Parts: sequence; C-alpha cells; structure tokens
Amino acid sequence: MKKLFLLRKSLFIAFAAATCGLFSIIGCAAQKPAAGRQGEAAGGEIRHAQASKALEEGRFVIEANEFYLPEDKSPVKSSTGNYISMEGKRGVISFTPDLFPKTPLGNLTITDDSAEITLEKRKKNGDIQFCMRMTGPANSQDRKVIITLYKDTDKCHVQVSNELLAYPVVKFTGVVRPAGE
Repeated sequence: MKKLFLLRKSLFIAFAAATCGLFSIIGCAAQKPAAGRQGEAAGGEIRHAQASKALEEGRFVIEANEFYLPEDKSPVKSSTGNYISMEGKRGVISFTPDLFPKTPLGNLTITDDSAEITLEKRKKNGDIQFCMRMTGPANSQDRKVIITLYKDTDKCHVQVSNELLAYPVVKFTGVVRPAGE
C-alpha cells in the first residue's frame, strides 16, 4: 500500500513538473511576438511623430496606396506617381492618367504656390485631421484636401474635394513622409 502511495506521489510530481515545464516553454514563446509588437508600436509612434510634424510644418509627401473612386465599389491599388505634396507654400496634387482614364488629367493635377494647411482637430481616438486648401487655375479646380493621420502610424486617409461644388473628387489611403526623404 505504501509503495502504491509513493508511486502515485512520484507520478503526480513528475506530471506537475512536466506541466510546469511545458507552460514555461509556451509562455516564453508567447512573449517573443509581444516584444516584437512593442518594437513595432514604438516604431509606429516615431513615424507618427515625424508625419505629424511634416504635416504641421507643411513639408510632406503623401504617397497614395489605395484609391476609392466614386464609380468603383472596390478599392483600386495605386501605381507609382500618385501623390499630394507640400513644401512651404507650394502644393501639388498629382495623379497618373491611368488612374482616371475617363477624366481629363488637367482637372486632377494641380499646382498652387499659395497652398495652406491647417490643423483641424485632434480626435478622441488619437487621429489627427488636417485641412489643405489649394487654388487651381480655374475656380472649378480649387481643392480642399482633408488628411486624417491615423493614431500611432504614418498611414492616413485623404479626401480631395472640389471646393466650389463641395463634392469629393477622390478618396484614398496613403503614407505621409517628410518632404525630401
């Protein structure tokens, strides 16, 4: 009887030790990705600070990634060459002709040497919204650009609107970079 008790106790201790060892291995494996996420979060905060500063100073380039066109229900991936930039007072909205084959390019590519950008609001969720105004060669080409910089990242949502008629021309997501990078 005593041998059976000792055998059970030994098996219980061995099982408990194996279980603790297994949980410690699983715990270490689970912590490694979390540490990676913390590094990513810190990198995101740095990129966010750089993007926010670039927007506030009016020295930025927004590279478009994905467009949401009025007539399309699904997003359109962007080719290179689609961007909005500002350096000092010079603002540029530039889209490639392949993105808008039905629209004259002159209506969507605008350069203004007196562009202005203002901080509109800081949202409760941490996003920051800016408003850029540009004057085109004709009244119908005046543009209002709403830029929403997402919290802890350099990614943004942009809505380009016709200022005169107050309708959105195009919406897209992109990445904010300081000008000159």
